[in-house]
Amino acid sequence: MLSSILIIIVVPLIAYLLFWPVPINPQGWNPPKAPPYEGQFALRNSLGGAEKLWQGKMAGPEATAIKDGKLYTGLGNGDVVRASVDGSGDPEVLANTGGRPIGLKFDAAGNLILCDMMKGLVQVTPSGEFSVLSDSVNGRKYNVADDLAIASDGKIYFSDISNKYDISQANLAMMEDNPLGELICYDPATQTSSVVLDDMHLANGVCLGPDEEYVLVNETVGFRVSRLWLKGEKAGQRDFFIENLPGAPDNITYNGNGTYWIALAFPRFPQLEALASKPFKKKVMMRLPKSMALVPEFFMGLELPSYGLFVGVDLDGNITHFMDSHTGEVGLITSVLEHEGHLYLGSLESDYVARVAVPPSFQKAG
Repeated sequence: MLSSILIIIVVPLIAYLLFWPVPINPQGWNPPKAPPYEGQFALRNSLGGAEKLWQGKMAGPEATAIKDGKLYTGLGNGDVVRASVDGSGDPEVLANTGGRPIGLKFDAAGNLILCDMMKGLVQVTPSGEFSVLSDSVNGRKYNVADDLAIASDGKIYFSDISNKYDISQANLAMMEDNPLGELICYDPATQTSSVVLDDMHLANGVCLGPDEEYVLVNETVGFRVSRLWLKGEKAGQRDFFIENLPGAPDNITYNGNGTYWIALAFPRFPQLEALASKPFKKKVMMRLPKSMALVPEFFMGLELPSYGLFVGVDLDGNITHFMDSHTGEVGLITSVLEHEGHLYLGSLESDYVARVAVPPSFQKAG
C-alpha cells in the first residue's frame, strides 16, 4: 500500500521535474575560469573616498555625457537632465522620454542621442524636443536598447541586450544565458537599421576604436568584449578584444589617450557560472518552488550585490587599472567617463553620480 502511494506521488513529481515546460531554453557553454580577487585584482576599497555629486537628486544615472561644462544623464523616471560638471547646483530637466533613457552620446549637430530601454534609439535636441529615431530592426521591436557610439559619418552603432527578452525578463535572460545580443547600425541618411553583429551574451556597452577601425561591444554575462572590424583587411570580421574580465562588463568609454574604461556591473561568481554548462540542471531548478529550488537569488530577479567595480584597459586589451568599492560605499557602477582628470561613475541604482580622480595605472603605481 505504502509503495503504491509513493509511486503515485513520486512518478508525477519526477515527470514534472524532467518535462514540465519552462520559459527558458539554455544551450550551455563553458565560460573561462574567473580570475581570483587577489594580486592586481585584490579588493582594496579604492573607491571609498569618492565624491557623491547631486546625491538624492538623481535616481539611477546609468550613463553620462559631458558637453560645454554640463553633465547629462538619463534617470529612472524618464527624465533627461543636465547639471554643472563641477557638481554645483541642482539638475535641470531637459526632456522626458516617457521610457527609461540609459546610454547617451552627442552627435555632430549637438543633439543628444540616447538608448531608451522602452523606446529604442531616441533623440533630444538642444531645445529639449524629443523624437524616436528607430524602434525596430528587421520587423522586430528592440527589447532593451542599451548603449551607443556615433561614428564620424553619422552612423550610430548601438546594442540590443537580447533579441528574445525585454527588461522585465532580465532574470530569464541571465538564467538562459544564450548568445542573443545584437549590435545594430542606424544610418540617419537612410533612416534604416541593420544588425551588424549578433551571437553575444547580453550585448551592452558600445565604443568605437580611436580611428574608428573597429567597434567594441561588451558582453555582460560573457565577461568579455567583442570587436567588430569596420575598416582595413579585417573589415567585417569579429574577434575578442579582451576576455575573462574580473566582473560583468556594462558600459565602456574611451578617454582619447589610450585607455578604455569598463564598468563592471557585478563581480564574478564561479559557483554560479558553473551552471552555464548545465542547461538541463537550469531547467530542473526553474521547475522547483523558489523556497526549494536553491536557484541563486541572483537569477531570480532580486538585487545584485552592490559592489562598485571598474577596470581600465589599454589599446592592446591589457588591464591597466582595477578599482573597487566592495564594502558598498559606492554602489553598482554601470558607466565610467573621464573628464579633466576625474572619472564620473554612473549607476543604474544609485541616487548620485560618483566622482574620483583618475588613478595611476598598475605600471605607474609600481
